[in-house]
Amino acid sequence: MAEVKFYLEKRKDKSTGEIIIKNVPIFLFYSFHGQRLQYYTNMRIDAQKWSDETMKVKKNYSEAGEYNRELTRLKAKVEELSDKAKVLNETPTLEYFRDNLNGRLLDLTDKKTIWEAYKDYLKSLAVSKTPKTVSNAKLNYKILENFSKSRKYKLTFENINQRFYDEYLDYCFNEKKYFNNYVGTNLKRLKAFLNWAHKNDYHKTVEFKKEEFKNTWENTEIIYLYYDEVMTLLNLKLEDKTLAEVRDMYCLGCFTGMRYSDIKGLKPENIQGDLIVNRTIKTKEPNIIPLNPHSRKIIKRHAKKHLLFCMPQYRGGEANQYLKKVMEKAKLTRSVQIIHFRGANRFEETQPLWQCATFHTSKKSFVTNFLERGGSLTTAMAITGNRSYKSAQRYFKIADTLRAKEMAKVFGSVSPPKKQRKS
Repeated sequence: MAEVKFYLEKRKDKSTGEIIIKNVPIFLFYSFHGQRLQYYTNMRIDAQKWSDETMKVKKNYSEAGEYNRELTRLKAKVEELSDKAKVLNETPTLEYFRDNLNGRLLDLTDKKTIWEAYKDYLKSLAVSKTPKTVSNAKLNYKILENFSKSRKYKLTFENINQRFYDEYLDYCFNEKKYFNNYVGTNLKRLKAFLNWAHKNDYHKTVEFKKEEFKNTWENTEIIYLYYDEVMTLLNLKLEDKTLAEVRDMYCLGCFTGMRYSDIKGLKPENIQGDLIVNRTIKTKEPNIIPLNPHSRKIIKRHAKKHLLFCMPQYRGGEANQYLKKVMEKAKLTRSVQIIHFRGANRFEETQPLWQCATFHTSKKSFVTNFLERGGSLTTAMAITGNRSYKSAQRYFKIADTLRAKEMAKVFGSVSPPKKQRKS
């Protein structure tokens, strides 16, 4: 029978390049039928307390007894499972050993891999979630698949752990050159899948729920149009029908706070007197938005022109490309600074407003201008369907800055502008 071995993980600290010697994971190793089982024992120890010769914790340390008894138990369990497979004349699998060591007490039957479980997850999403959510989950599947191939990292539920997290971030930042927020978004999607799989008994792993397995996320700049820029866009004379339609859809977002998907999905029956009454596509929550002279005029201009809908039916990416052309024609060239982070590295670039604006900025423009012109944050959140007060508070800072600039423009500045600190 092959020998069950134990060893400490050999991993370098990325900041120093030195082998980590504190709180090091203890792994079980077992070779069988051309396969190699590497199993995290859920125990850690400082390297100085470990004996490579005996493959146990040194006896002169207080924790030796407890640790070594658990190592002996695991060794006996692996040998027992191997003997059982031999008696049944079956070939054991890695999953068979891992699942039984994790306390699931499974027989020698094929269990679903993480990839098979993910496909079940996609089917489940298709029943209850929007096509966009399903599409994003499929994209995340592809990113995980590419990571696994590129790093030769065999993904299982059991090895979605700290080692996976570090390797995944290195792949995303250094190989794919993704920025923090994109990586954080995909980690959030991965956690959603793992939570679903855990709830539905595909695995019992909880490593991904630990604090160390955190999303990479930072607040980005809120790109928006000033009120006078929105009005410039609204009053721009456009001979091209497509550009005029896209401009109207964008401005409708600036005057209602609606997402592009909700603007596109707006139907005549959603217009009830002076209100837009609908159920948002993203959150499926009912919403009521008061019309104002600008939004009413735009909707009226498109009445009965688009079959079942109030507004044109352009695809999102297509509409964003047309929007850039419209904004360039409107000469919206104000410089916008954009800051991204890749890990701890900061990247800055400056673009003209027309080049970096998308339909996402129409909602941001609505909230910012609503606050700047005296509206309350509570009302803005109710209109836009934003349920996170923490994220919505970011708009206060922008609105306060706009008020200060307007005051200085009319009456003069109280004190010379402060020099911005370099960060």
